[in-house]
Amino acid sequence: MARRELDGDGRRARLGIVVPSVNTVMEPWAQKILPDGVSVFASRMFIPPATTPEAFVEMDRNEGKAAIRQLSSVFPDVIAYGCTASSIVQGLAYDAHLRAEIEDTYDTPSTTAAHAILTAAKMLGVSTVSIVSPYTKEVDEAEHRYFAGAGLTVVGGAHLGIADGFRLAEPGPDTLFELGRRGCDARADALIMTCLNTRSHTVIDRLERALGKPVITSTQATLWHALRLAGIEDRIPGYGSLLERH
Repeated sequence: MARRELDGDGRRARLGIVVPSVNTVMEPWAQKILPDGVSVFASRMFIPPATTPEAFVEMDRNEGKAAIRQLSSVFPDVIAYGCTASSIVQGLAYDAHLRAEIEDTYDTPSTTAAHAILTAAKMLGVSTVSIVSPYTKEVDEAEHRYFAGAGLTVVGGAHLGIADGFRLAEPGPDTLFELGRRGCDARADALIMTCLNTRSHTVIDRLERALGKPVITSTQATLWHALRLAGIEDRIPGYGSLLERH
């Protein structure tokens, strides 16, 4: 897909991101911190409040392709599929197929939240991780299996047990900080905090200082990978070593 040049907003890069309809976190944060000349454009996939594996599969099947097609009309430089849990519950092969389908159909680089986390871990030289999330036990356990299946050694973790997708954005910085500190095993090279509808960006720097190791979150890693795939190498301070140094 040939890029169409624009002056003003998005002149350097246009990032397209697909998010579940309940997400209130990713767009406001990304719009606030993106470098000058880079813009983010989002489309939404309807999902009911209950964050069950079946709900994520149904969302992808009925809403995902339409949302991606909508984004293609702004000629984005990258398309990011912004739902960590949908990849987690459907597996690595599904995630790879989804990315290939986007790239083949729209001739546009693509990533997913789960793939961005794995790419960030590789960039940081991370092989052993602890994983924390706001999800239910069922989704959290699937998450551990997913990242272990991708070659990471998973030690330790914690979850908040939130079953309502809209309320994933509810936990405040202190709650998320304690979640990260409680779930991080001393043997881990890094801490992973998942979900793009969780305000993980508010505690990345604080956790890195407290733990003495990198923190990779769904929000931060997805934005980082989308920027790099779009050719934007600006460092963004305040949200962990990944965005600031790599």
